[in-house]
Amino acid sequence: MKIAVLLLACALPLQAEDWLQYRGPRQDGSTPEKLAVFPKDGPKELWRVKVGTGVSSVTCADGRVYTAGYRNGESLVCLDAANGKTLWTHSWPAKLGDYLFSGGPRATPTVDGERVYMVGADGHVACVEASNGKPVWEKDLVRDFGGKRMDWGYAGSPTVDGNHLLLDCGGKGASTIALNKKTGALVWKSGDDEAGYSTVLLADIEGRKTAVSFKAGALVGYDAGTGAPLWRQDWDTSWKVNAMTPLQIGDTLVISSGYNHGATAIRVKGGQPQQVWFSKKLMTHFNTPVHRGGYIYGIDGEVSKRSALVCLNAATGDEKWREKSVKNGSLILAGDKLLILNEEGWLIEAEASPEGYKELGRKQVLEDRCWVQPVLANGRIFCRNNLGELVALDATGK
Repeated sequence: MKIAVLLLACALPLQAEDWLQYRGPRQDGSTPEKLAVFPKDGPKELWRVKVGTGVSSVTCADGRVYTAGYRNGESLVCLDAANGKTLWTHSWPAKLGDYLFSGGPRATPTVDGERVYMVGADGHVACVEASNGKPVWEKDLVRDFGGKRMDWGYAGSPTVDGNHLLLDCGGKGASTIALNKKTGALVWKSGDDEAGYSTVLLADIEGRKTAVSFKAGALVGYDAGTGAPLWRQDWDTSWKVNAMTPLQIGDTLVISSGYNHGATAIRVKGGQPQQVWFSKKLMTHFNTPVHRGGYIYGIDGEVSKRSALVCLNAATGDEKWREKSVKNGSLILAGDKLLILNEEGWLIEAEASPEGYKELGRKQVLEDRCWVQPVLANGRIFCRNNLGELVALDATGK
């Protein structure tokens, strides 16, 4: 028995952990899990499946993978992480919503113990059992809470805070809401802002747990326990496309938007937000940057234009370097490495260093348009495209 446990421990990657929500365990797009340098031919493919159209990323827990796709309606899908076999699906009626892109679910499932939570593009909220997909409760953001669906549909993923489930709803008096995660009952509602396309971030700001929401026209902070509005910073973007999840770096919050807008760092002092810096060097369309060692790494540019990977000084917003060969895509941070899936389906490994761009390897793992954030969990890399092809790859380099 001891030998078997030792062998299992040796087989697992160093500091392996589950990826329970969009943007990972700490909502910052990072994992301490080590990523081996890609072999010459790139990471080995383990399995490949189709899960339905959509830009839902994946979450991983207890040997299972969760994502969502569209097939004559939206479906939350659970797969075996080892082989990609479908374990269960939970579906509900919905429109494809292919407005200037492929359509399908935009949000990513959130795993919390024995439950999985999901938000559909039209506002359907589902809580199901993680083991079998059996519904526990279901709500509708528009019907039940007076929410307003944005032009491109609901895209923010559920955020769990203790016994609460935090969601952007976009309704009058119910811009952001907290539900009882066990029953779906309303706990609090607050604000009148139209919703953005971002996920609610939990952040410690001035010693207070704060629900930070990137709205259609502002960055807003609420008391996470009561919903009381704390502060706001106006941020108007063309077509109200504020989509990245705010990135907390120390006592600052970084946001960025495309359409020739830019990026800013905000610091809240005495309940008042203050702009630390503003830069036109990072205009994030929808995928969120990452931070390491005082530097920000993100994709600058919109999907309709030639984009580039950029590195900014997190304290000043000054550009350190820019790499056009990466093009548009999304990225996460694995230890000291960047793991990037570009729009053309190339999976790229690079050093996260302010000294310059150093690519360690790349492999084309998908065709068609890829807007979905890659995930690294328990020795496997997960990538998918907008048409719903999901591939798992070996991250250990073996």
